[in-house]
Amino acid sequence: MVTLQTTSSPVLPEHEDDPHRFHIFVMVKTTRHWLDLKTEQRLAFLHEEVVPLLRRRPELKVRWFEPEAFSTRATDVMICETDDLSAWAWFCDHLRETRFWDHYFEVLDIMPALEGNYLA
Repeated sequence: MVTLQTTSSPVLPEHEDDPHRFHIFVMVKTTRHWLDLKTEQRLAFLHEEVVPLLRRRPELKVRWFEPEAFSTRATDVMICETDDLSAWAWFCDHLRETRFWDHYFEVLDIMPALEGNYLA
């Protein structure tokens, strides 16, 4: 049996430095357009269209995971971290204007979350 202890702080001790940090999980599925590109073409697209957007919003940290060997729903999961949801909204709006959205990737789900918020 696991016992959860309450603390006097509304934030978990391990999150005291970033109590408002959001993690946004974006599940996507590659399209045939992406799969037909050579690696060099994929990298060129990312460096020409996606990286400049991220440079304009340094409040965002992005990590990329590939569950394709384990999932039939999503081939990739982009995890964005930010304290500023307006930075996320800006990035998301501009990403929709690129070939990333609905051309190279089908965006299946966007799930914003606070880490361990249930204990706070």
